[in-house]
Amino acid sequence: MLQLSFDEARSLKEQYGTPLMVFSRREIMEKLSILNEYLPGVGLYYAVKANAHPEVLEVIKQCTDKFDVCSPHEIMTVKDIGVEGDNMIHTNPIKKPEDIRFAVDQGVKWFVFDNEYELEKFKPYGKDVNLMLRLSFPNTDCVVNLSYKFGVYADEAMELAKKATDMGLRVRGLCFHVGSQNLNPFKYKEAIAECRRVFNHLLLEGICLDLLDIGGGFPVEYVDSIMPLRNFFTPIRKALDSYFPSTTVIAEPGRFIVGDAANLILTVVGKSKRNNVWWYYVDDGLYGSFSGRVYDHGKYLLLTDKEGPREQCIIAGPTCDSIDVIYHTSVMPELDIGDTLLALSMGAYTSCSASHFNGCLPAKTIVID
Repeated sequence: MLQLSFDEARSLKEQYGTPLMVFSRREIMEKLSILNEYLPGVGLYYAVKANAHPEVLEVIKQCTDKFDVCSPHEIMTVKDIGVEGDNMIHTNPIKKPEDIRFAVDQGVKWFVFDNEYELEKFKPYGKDVNLMLRLSFPNTDCVVNLSYKFGVYADEAMELAKKATDMGLRVRGLCFHVGSQNLNPFKYKEAIAECRRVFNHLLLEGICLDLLDIGGGFPVEYVDSIMPLRNFFTPIRKALDSYFPSTTVIAEPGRFIVGDAANLILTVVGKSKRNNVWWYYVDDGLYGSFSGRVYDHGKYLLLTDKEGPREQCIIAGPTCDSIDVIYHTSVMPELDIGDTLLALSMGAYTSCSASHFNGCLPAKTIVID
């Protein structure tokens, strides 16, 4: 995990100003190395939605030139760094017909579906595209349950795959996502075993699948500790070795690669004592990098190097909206205007959902070694 010293943070602040999102090239590459070690042979398609900053994508491209995209804009963002469409998978289960046409024209060949109505959109392309059928695996051991909105249960999947084949389409694989920031590796094991059952059943029907996509959701450490990574990935690797020893397997890691590779440098721009509680106003908030507090249920460690007695306080963002409060019950020593704060593990689902509300610009992003 990247944790800048406050001397480093103040030096970068003097050079670039704040708010400033600082990524570590070394941390990104280390996470990709861990995945290659613990999930050997699994193709890694970086989930662009986690963070699509071009400099971040350039670093990732040094380790894998494969990307998971969900929209025309993401396709072009990845193409702009020199990646061809046939190195992308399009994983949004619901797409406009014109978005499919755009993706195909850009060379994208792999798409996800989870219902019969989506299949109609692929009929013009026949066997020129490859389809992955998304299964649903609800999960209470994750921060965001990604089977709530998408995916079908195994028995429905079998009928749906046969329907696609009867329409002249080519179903090549299954995919699933057991949830974002998933803390239970055995959810992958259960999903992998169920996918094996579907593979076998479809083979009896004459449908031979040759790809399994195990999604993403691998966790990073925010405020709470997570299990050692070797312990987390071992059950997943063993399940793949047992159930899919000769099948092409891919994954879509996003948060795991960039989540704890970034620190956000902030400045205290105002303070007020209201109802005997200190309010500190900083230059980034819920409409900016801390949008992950809203959309990703994120909890980020906020640090100061100030000393002195700590007391409960409120940390608020820079906009005029009263919802823009980052923490209602933070604990800090008394801060002064101009003080520097650090927020850790800010790399995923933060700046990508930042807005320009109230004319407040998103944090600048830089990549350091």
